[in-house]
Amino acid sequence: MEEPEHWLVDGFNVLHVALLHGRERGRWWRAEARDQLLSRIQRFEGPGKVCVVFDGPRPETDPEPPATGVSPELPPAAAHRIVFAPSADDWLLAEIRKHANPIRLAIVTADRRLADRARHRGAQIQSPRDFLARCPADDPPPSTGS
Repeated sequence: MEEPEHWLVDGFNVLHVALLHGRERGRWWRAEARDQLLSRIQRFEGPGKVCVVFDGPRPETDPEPPATGVSPELPPAAAHRIVFAPSADDWLLAEIRKHANPIRLAIVTADRRLADRARHRGAQIQSPRDFLARCPADDPPPSTGS
């Protein structure tokens, strides 16, 4: 199968499933959890653009993205962006409908219902764990050795 040109990430779903491992549910809405995910995505290894969509309004503490749509949290060269939407699922499905060639989209989610609907519309599905495997974690601290 052809490599996707756009990676659309169900932000809170990926946080809950892959980074928080299903625990600490009360923490996943916080800015620190979002920042942890965005930090990983900065290191995405692969072709294509990444867009992370979070449910809900943009928090007042978050700066508005520049007019280019590139998020200030992510490097402009990566052409990644962040979106806040009333419903991430609805936003993702609308993006698939708008795309001329949905097979070039990868929806990153563990939500089975969303994945089924996206697949039915022609998009590829990527599990959060497989996607994050392409986003290496921070390098471990250097060993001080004896």
